[in-house]
Amino acid sequence: MSVVKKLSTNDSAQGEREPLLGGGSQRVDDDAVEAVEVKARTPLPLKQTLVLCLMRFAEPVAFSIIFPFINRFIEDLHVTDDPSRIGYYAGIIESLFAFTTFSTVLAWGRLSDRIGRKPVLVIGLSGVTLSIVSFGLSKSFWMLVVSRCFGGALNGNVAVIKSVLGEITDESNQARAFSFLPLAWSLGSVIGPLLGGYLSHPVEQFPSIFGHSEFFRANPYALPCFIGALFPFCGAVLGIFFLEETLKPARSTSADDTVGAIASATPAAPGGVVNKRHQRFVAATSTTLPAPAEQLRRLEEESDGPDSGYSTPRTLASTSRDPSPVKGKLTPRAPPNFMSMFTPRVKAALGVYSMLALITVALDALLVLFCYSPVKIGGLGFKEADIGIALSISGLSSVTFQILLFPPLQLRIGTVRLYRALMSLWPVVYMLFPVMSWCAKEKGRRAVWGVLVCFLVLKAVANMAYACNMIAITDSAPSKRLLGSLNGVAQMCSSLMRSVGPFGASSLFAFSVSRHVLGGQLVFYIMVVLAILGAASTWALHEGGRASAAEDLDE
Repeated sequence: MSVVKKLSTNDSAQGEREPLLGGGSQRVDDDAVEAVEVKARTPLPLKQTLVLCLMRFAEPVAFSIIFPFINRFIEDLHVTDDPSRIGYYAGIIESLFAFTTFSTVLAWGRLSDRIGRKPVLVIGLSGVTLSIVSFGLSKSFWMLVVSRCFGGALNGNVAVIKSVLGEITDESNQARAFSFLPLAWSLGSVIGPLLGGYLSHPVEQFPSIFGHSEFFRANPYALPCFIGALFPFCGAVLGIFFLEETLKPARSTSADDTVGAIASATPAAPGGVVNKRHQRFVAATSTTLPAPAEQLRRLEEESDGPDSGYSTPRTLASTSRDPSPVKGKLTPRAPPNFMSMFTPRVKAALGVYSMLALITVALDALLVLFCYSPVKIGGLGFKEADIGIALSISGLSSVTFQILLFPPLQLRIGTVRLYRALMSLWPVVYMLFPVMSWCAKEKGRRAVWGVLVCFLVLKAVANMAYACNMIAITDSAPSKRLLGSLNGVAQMCSSLMRSVGPFGASSLFAFSVSRHVLGGQLVFYIMVVLAILGAASTWALHEGGRASAAEDLDE
């Protein structure tokens, strides 16, 4: 670990050998303690991050490709002849994937803590591939239901990808790394709706190419689903060949081997003699995470023992019983208890994540239904291609803001403060729905698109809250060995909200329109209230480094 330290005014050779935390009666002053906290940025593991992003990119393509045509698909299947009731059935389809994910994601997260991250990710992407192919070939409403349930049940990828990224990064580069996952989702959210909007009904849209194809005439939604399925399939192949397993097997570690492993990285004293005590100190304290100030002060205070300035909490405890150097095997601690994971900090992070998921997934379902619904019942009357363009604008805006705005804002403002600011934008986003409805009835198409673009840009800015959330969840983990389980629980909470959100929002929309409650706008007023509650929930969070940093120091 690269740190900044003060050297004494002794000769240069002595200065090079001087321990980081001085020995004997020498004390490190407060300025030195503060200087120790300055840590150089760890280089981002680009290859693994890229593989993870490509695997993440595959899912939103397959997931969002159905949104431009799902309402017409249900209409073509003659599930209902009442346009105002299409929202009920569309909400069911949109919720099922998340509901089945909710039922299984914790099991996948905990399984990844036992068998590894890589096999779980490959299984998940394979399940999504089969699900989307089956969806495009469905001939009844129940086939749609089974296809979505199958994909959701096998998909535990989001939680596991976050775990892998949390294991290969530290606090110096995690903001940049975690900003790539929402970026990958946003890119997928651009491609998916475009494919779904332009490739559905290929016989009608591209008669010169598919005009004589009886297969695509009988299966008008198969082409976009086949193309969309290629992305998770390629993601699974990339994972098999290029993703490195990050879950290390728990086993005993030889203290002498640990010291020897870092000998090559430890500077030798003049004359070629390697300082063994310094190596033991580095082995006990080096970590990819910056140590909290209180840990450093504790090391300083405990440095007066027989190890001449190189004592640590672990070595001090051992030397109190036996002053001789540690030999033999170090027995690893038992894995942390699952229930010990639910600290107040974890509970607060999970609560905010649940509200964020509910707000955003309800908005996505409402936007598609709102755009498709006729103007006379309060919608915009868009066709599939128009819906695809609108969703792609949203995704492209998210990509732009995620690249340009999030890393500098997170560095300057801090994760929690930025989280609060972004969550406060969601009530404003929901308030623009009635404005668009009024423009569609009174001002015409140009005014509608003007407000819609503002709506989509503001939504894209607020979506940066997901990157803040991923950092908050990772930082709150009390142990790195519980990170897979924690992300599984987080995704479980998110999936529960994603299963409730689309069905609840679509049903409220259908109820508001059919009963003409508050001019058909009841659902948007309710969602404004929920968005305000979501913004208020962020005040339970607090800034701080990784909760597992102390554990890392001792390992």
